[in-house]
Amino acid sequence: MASKEQRSGQILDMVDSRHFMSIGDLAKALDVSEMTIRRDVRDLADAGKVRTVYGGVASLDNGSTTANYNAQTEGSQHPAEKRRIALAASRLLSPGDVVILDSGTTVQQLAECLPAEGAFTFICYSLNTINVLAKREDTTVISLGGVLSPKSYTFSGPDAIQAMQRYRANKAFIGATGYELRQGLTCSYVEDCSWKQAAMQSSVERILLVDSSKFGKVSTCSFAGVESFDRVITDAGIPAQYRYDLEAKGLEVLIAD
Repeated sequence: MASKEQRSGQILDMVDSRHFMSIGDLAKALDVSEMTIRRDVRDLADAGKVRTVYGGVASLDNGSTTANYNAQTEGSQHPAEKRRIALAASRLLSPGDVVILDSGTTVQQLAECLPAEGAFTFICYSLNTINVLAKREDTTVISLGGVLSPKSYTFSGPDAIQAMQRYRANKAFIGATGYELRQGLTCSYVEDCSWKQAAMQSSVERILLVDSSKFGKVSTCSFAGVESFDRVITDAGIPAQYRYDLEAKGLEVLIAD
């Protein structure tokens, strides 16, 4: 087994390259227990070399985690594809569903094109999505609160994450800023990684919503592998290599048209 100094160097290399690593992924990569990794990470954080966040460890490169996503700018990108994906996602809903909605503009589109009838319960942490759902009289909206980000319009904070863990849903719709074959699913903010992971853990079925422009892209923080999902809804522009990869990993790929 590698020495503590060797492990610490490897942890720093992986965190610096991916900006976020979960405790479980680090333990698996270094072939040690999660308890050992937690001790190593604590010592690195005490030395000011990394940041501990919910579920893992993040790099100190704050600049890269705040400048590459803006909700208003992202909302103007590929609107037709996002609308079709949202409509396809809405057809998976049944009256009485308890649903977690992630942040992101495609998921917000889903909130805007829900079936006209049907009582639903939504658990949300995106201000924009909450504002859309608040207009529906037959819908229960659970807002988890926290500190509001002025760029992503999402709430964050450890208390809110813990609140999420108390809920259970039968469906979760999750977005991503990028998906690359080796790096997996990524998003722009460390705080959003924590939300997405907590949402996935609290839901029976996990559905990924990504338009085809996200394939081949890598953003700041890795939050999951695609094999953690049951389905992905995308548009017809998905590269053949990526569709093959998703189906080979057991996901149902739905093409919104």
